[in-house]
Amino acid sequence: MANDLKPWSEREMLEIASRAVGRVCRDDVRGITLLSIDEIAAMTGTLLAFGLIATPPGEDPPARLISTPTKEAADGQ
Repeated sequence: MANDLKPWSEREMLEIASRAVGRVCRDDVRGITLLSIDEIAAMTGTLLAFGLIATPPGEDPPARLISTPTKEAADGQ
């Protein structure tokens, strides 16, 4: 079964994340509890693609939580 796995295209990831967000917006807490691992992974990938900087467990979040190309070029992060 592991041989059947394939990476998502950017479009596929965004579609999966969009449907998951739609379910959460429609069903609130119940929608959150019904998310699949794929939906959570797609939402996480989307947040990272949009520039959210991940904070490792137990660490304080960085001062800047969103990475942008212009800021990266200026400060090297």
